[in-house]
Amino acid sequence: MLEATSDEAARDVARVPMHRNFAWTFLGNVLFGLTQWAVLSLIAKLGSPEMLGRYAFALALATPVSMLSHMNLRAVLATDMERRHSLGDYLAMRLAATAVAMAAFALMALASSQAGGIIILLGLSLSADNFSEACYGALQRDERMSVIARSMILRGLLAVLALAVVLRHTGSLAWSVTALAAARILVLLAHDLPVASRGQSLGRTGSRAPWEVLRTALPLGLVLTLVSFTSNVPRYAVGAFLGSRELGVFAAVAAFLNAGSTVANALGQTATPRLARFYNRRDAAGFRLLSGKLAGLTLLLGVGGVLFARLAGGQFLRIAYRADYAVHAGLLVEVMVAATFVHMAVLLGYVITSARSFLLQLPLLLLTASAAVAANWLLVPSFGLRGAAAAIALAAAIQITGQLWILRRALRRAEAA
Repeated sequence: MLEATSDEAARDVARVPMHRNFAWTFLGNVLFGLTQWAVLSLIAKLGSPEMLGRYAFALALATPVSMLSHMNLRAVLATDMERRHSLGDYLAMRLAATAVAMAAFALMALASSQAGGIIILLGLSLSADNFSEACYGALQRDERMSVIARSMILRGLLAVLALAVVLRHTGSLAWSVTALAAARILVLLAHDLPVASRGQSLGRTGSRAPWEVLRTALPLGLVLTLVSFTSNVPRYAVGAFLGSRELGVFAAVAAFLNAGSTVANALGQTATPRLARFYNRRDAAGFRLLSGKLAGLTLLLGVGGVLFARLAGGQFLRIAYRADYAVHAGLLVEVMVAATFVHMAVLLGYVITSARSFLLQLPLLLLTASAAVAANWLLVPSFGLRGAAAAIALAAAIQITGQLWILRRALRRAEAA
């Protein structure tokens, strides 16, 4: 059996009340998620479904590349309780990965006649976000979640304000995304880097340190890439089979799935350091209890989303976008059903990562991505946008099944240690 934590360790875990950290993380994630949705709403209101479709297509292409370069350094840094590497090591790795990603964005832009310039601009914005996320890892390890939340709120609001002003005055998607990227870079340079570096070493711990970080983080980068690819497969299928206008509609409705995921992310991010400590100290009871509570809250979130969509979906879509989006209220209900599965998969991803089970996630997510491709290419031509929603639910259910197996294996390994 696992050993109980010592009194000293328990006091260390409880030094910051978890409800306070969750409140800040929830606030930051929800408000940042709202600003992400506000970008789509502004493009829909001030532009057209076709413009929204172009933005969604470029974002769907750029995001998987960004996630590969992201490598979830935030989670690796936040769970590095022994401080094997300095913040400088992680930032050096982030810089190298960003350079490779920007080269990939440039190649994608050359190959895309539809959204080449938008891909590069979104690549800049996503790369700035990745640097901010690395800074958040250092803050999260010390459970300074309020600082992270304030940064997310500032980053989101400034970006939306910049995009809104430029889009209203120019009507240009390219100039609007340029303003959004500039706002993200400004927050990174003026706030995130200076705050995260206080009390942290920006020096390198050795010439091999970045490679050691890469070896640890690369599996998570591949995991994030597969997760991002899987979540964007419906957009690829809708764009290929139904066209840009329908892709714009689907992106608008599916945005509420992402909004719910911000809450699941808030739960996971808040709990990751504490779950990692429970796992490190062989406190299986604490690990299971906290994981169970998080899963219950996530399930309630999903059920609440379905009920809201069924009762007020049409009116909500009319207010959020325009009147012609209200006819897709039935699609919103089906997307929120799928979201229940997606949110649980998101939460379980944090639980598994807190146990530092990185490699086993790769084959599972390869299977999930393959299932998503097959389901979308079968269902979207036959059932349209509702087929895409069904495919999302199917892929997430497969992922959850595998995650539960990985989690059970990780706990058995810890108990045997």
